[in-house]
Amino acid sequence: MATNPSTGPSFFNFLKEGVLLPTRNRGLFIAVGAIVIASTTVLLLGSDLAVQPLADEIQLDVKALNSTDPGSPDYAKLVQEIQNDAKELLLEGAGYLLFAVVISSAVRILLLFATVLTYSGEQRTTFRVLLGKAKAQLKGPLLTLAFVYVLEIVYIVFLALMGALLVVLMKKQHFVLLILASLLVLSAAISFVYFCFVCSLSVVVAVAEPGCHGAAALGRACRLAKGKKWQVVLYIAVTGALAAVLSPVHTLARTCAGNSVALGLLLGFVYAVLMALLQLFALCAMTAFYYERRENMDGQLGATRYAKLSSEESNA
Repeated sequence: MATNPSTGPSFFNFLKEGVLLPTRNRGLFIAVGAIVIASTTVLLLGSDLAVQPLADEIQLDVKALNSTDPGSPDYAKLVQEIQNDAKELLLEGAGYLLFAVVISSAVRILLLFATVLTYSGEQRTTFRVLLGKAKAQLKGPLLTLAFVYVLEIVYIVFLALMGALLVVLMKKQHFVLLILASLLVLSAAISFVYFCFVCSLSVVVAVAEPGCHGAAALGRACRLAKGKKWQVVLYIAVTGALAAVLSPVHTLARTCAGNSVALGLLLGFVYAVLMALLQLFALCAMTAFYYERRENMDGQLGATRYAKLSSEESNA
């Protein structure tokens, strides 16, 4: 996988590698892909069967509440139903979120070990060997993933507080401050997308470089992504566009489920497979981006050391 530092890979090469990487160890990626598809299917079913129906029911009750006389018994009944459903949704939503985080994190780390081992040249790795290496080096990626989750939650809370500030400024009609705050929130929201990419890259670092985890992995990821803003934008645009294209399949599955459960389940499974393939492509492309940047930085460092030694020898 090594590239010539003087020429370097093309601008789009890491996306091509994201498509081709699974073909270099088909047996391993078939096994890992099956796990990704199964986990995605379970998470989608959990959302569609447990969480989404409650959210839809609350939405219907709120619409009915707006057209009901506040003094009528039906109004009080609807309010009580909304409160009960909201409590149930909060509990089930929290349980589902915890379950989703645990499952998706485990699958993500396993998939990253597969991509890293394959890209680094271990193309005959079996699934059993993969599990052994993942178990032996699990601590670093887990700590890094927990670390970036905390940072992302803090960032989201910050954005929510900024959004609340916009509402306050709008109500008080401080339009100049509102415009300035809106620009700040927009800038912070755009930066959040880039920050999420760097956080994901730090998990790749933790898998590929044992001993580098947590804040050290995040710092390493920041250095690797530095100066490659447009490649990061390309990655985010491509993966985001693919997710948007696939989204109507899920909507169609939920719509068809009302008339035909079998058709709805079939379309839901198709959506789960497509989303699993998108996840596989995204992590493979990010792994390729990591190795390209690492080889480039190592090449530049080697050239700098060579120039320094040559200068010292000539002066001697």
